[in-house]
Amino acid sequence: MNGRGPRQDLTPLLRARSVAIVGVSQPERFGGKLLRNLEAHGYAGRIFGVNPRYESVQGRPCHPSLSALPERPDCAILAVPNARLADALDEVAECGIPAAVIFASAWSEPGEDPSLQERLRRTATRHGIALCGPNCMGFVSLQDRLPVSGYDTDPKRRAGPVTVISHSGSVWESILQNRRGIDFNYVVSSGNEIVTTVADYMQFALSDPTTRVIGLFLEAVRDPETFRAALAEAADKDVPVVALKTGRSERGARLARAHSGALAGEDSVHDALFAHHGVRRVQSVDELLDTLELFATGMRPRTRHAAALLDSGGQRAHMVDLAEAVGLSFGTLSRDTEERLRAVLEPGLEATNPLDAWGTGAASDEIYGECLLALDADPSTGIDLFAVDLFPLDDGVSEYPRVAEALRPRLRNPLAFLVHASSTASELQTTRLREAGIPVLLGTETGLRAVGHVLDHAAFQRERRERRSDPVAVARPADASALRRRLAAAGGPLDERASKEILAAYGLAPTRERAVGGVEAARVAAEAIGYPVALKTLGSAHKTEHGGVVLGIRDPVELEAAYRDLAARLGPEVLVQEMVTGGVELLLGVVRDPQFGPCLTIGSGGIWVEVWKDVRTLLLPTRAEEIRRALGSLRGAALLSGVRGARPADVEAVVGAALGLATLALDLGDVVAEIDVNPLVALPDRAVVVDALIVPRSASD
Repeated sequence: MNGRGPRQDLTPLLRARSVAIVGVSQPERFGGKLLRNLEAHGYAGRIFGVNPRYESVQGRPCHPSLSALPERPDCAILAVPNARLADALDEVAECGIPAAVIFASAWSEPGEDPSLQERLRRTATRHGIALCGPNCMGFVSLQDRLPVSGYDTDPKRRAGPVTVISHSGSVWESILQNRRGIDFNYVVSSGNEIVTTVADYMQFALSDPTTRVIGLFLEAVRDPETFRAALAEAADKDVPVVALKTGRSERGARLARAHSGALAGEDSVHDALFAHHGVRRVQSVDELLDTLELFATGMRPRTRHAAALLDSGGQRAHMVDLAEAVGLSFGTLSRDTEERLRAVLEPGLEATNPLDAWGTGAASDEIYGECLLALDADPSTGIDLFAVDLFPLDDGVSEYPRVAEALRPRLRNPLAFLVHASSTASELQTTRLREAGIPVLLGTETGLRAVGHVLDHAAFQRERRERRSDPVAVARPADASALRRRLAAAGGPLDERASKEILAAYGLAPTRERAVGGVEAARVAAEAIGYPVALKTLGSAHKTEHGGVVLGIRDPVELEAAYRDLAARLGPEVLVQEMVTGGVELLLGVVRDPQFGPCLTIGSGGIWVEVWKDVRTLLLPTRAEEIRRALGSLRGAALLSGVRGARPADVEAVVGAALGLATLALDLGDVVAEIDVNPLVALPDRAVVVDALIVPRSASD
């Protein structure tokens, strides 16, 4: 399991036809609430109570053990404390029950070997038991009216198209208890995931045709291989995945590890993973809910730009500011659309997008209706936002819901309401809109972020469908196995010359340079290369820190003095190298993530690495278009286009170098711990590796 075996069948867990509650009890106790919830939701499967202390519980017969049941249930719900967990799960295995749920923490004293969690994991894995938990709040399967939780759940909750899987029980409950009309097929509190992980639940949800969107609250990824497979499957099936991942900050990552006992992982790598598979990453539970509500409708905007209709100039200005901050674009209206708007707007109102259509308030329903139709028909727009407040004081007189309901059948774009202040939203009006199939976003910022996620997802899917092979060619060595043997045999980091030789085999162009071991050879090399030159020691991998680099050497006299100094301090082996002037300094690198393997890093190089920390990470394998997008997102991207009269850099040469490095990482990643190309200088006609360091895995272990 967990990426090492066949896909888990979670049907006996999430769609159990019969359940046994081990530890069933009176209604006020945990085991009693489990039974009460099942009955309140109208679960149609058979329910067996197991507790040797009772002959009957809540009007149902009670059995002394699982082995005493009249038939084998699909799922055993273990409402027992830690001290009884191992024996209880052993009985589950002996009875051949295929699924179980553990609510208790399964905590062990430090140093206990094997730990209780490990004992449980071994039992479940050996017998093929799908296991929710431990340390979880259970799950609710709305399609089957199956609430497996000892916490209060709403029996009136309807089944719907949204799957949510949460590592946090509190977040699980807050999402399940939402009052905004989001309906679920499965809501899972997965706990410590000693057997069945988020990835397994995702794969099960993706096999269910009712699933339109999957929401995740993640503290860690415990099964990277299956998780990547599930994300790839979601992208293939066009099922959006929306993730709230903790651990962005260093302290947050530490707390996630302390809470879940799992590796939180480098946050930039999770960003790369999500970008690679089109996962929409959100920053708050409110943003998660706004985004899930939009995706639950199945909307797929036709363009990457929004239209917005407001009744306030001030709120429009605020919306524009926030949209720019979150990267949301409003469509630029055509002249025909502008003329159509001017024909109905009151004097003094600007025909633009976003549109403030409020004048005196006269004939507002006709004006708003025509404006919404005009914005919707414009070829630049992909989603329509009715961005107005819905005050409870206006219940019964507000025209906005009525206007939207009347026009919705005539709109080409999907429609959503956006309420600027969530605390002022009328429950009556929002419920009316949602029942009409119109989602309502609660808050300007989270709402705009949610709209951006929907627009970006649709664009991501269009790009996947239209993807063509990229013309950028990548060089490959004739004998990669020889390079592999060389790296495996290295006793430490490769020096600059050796690093560049391996990079050159994958098409990365080094500076013109020669390795020499004497002053006379250095003179000959410098004359051949042409002054000015640089002199670098080959006697230290950390040459800059040891004063092993001399730049801008202009003549033989300076060359001899520099060489003798380096030779005396760091050894006679040096590199005579051309001085590369001008251009844009970039960083290329390969790092090996402990969960997701080798990743490509691209950033602003030279001194800007430490000053700007301007780096993007890409999951491998990657494509030329992803590399171009990463370059364009750098803070220093404008430098590549040429500033203050400088010629533009050869971006395609940079892309080719990055693809070559990515190919190297895929070919040799198992013997490479780290590669640092800094700087790669992007010139108008080429991209040149000025300095490089390769650290083999054997040298970093």
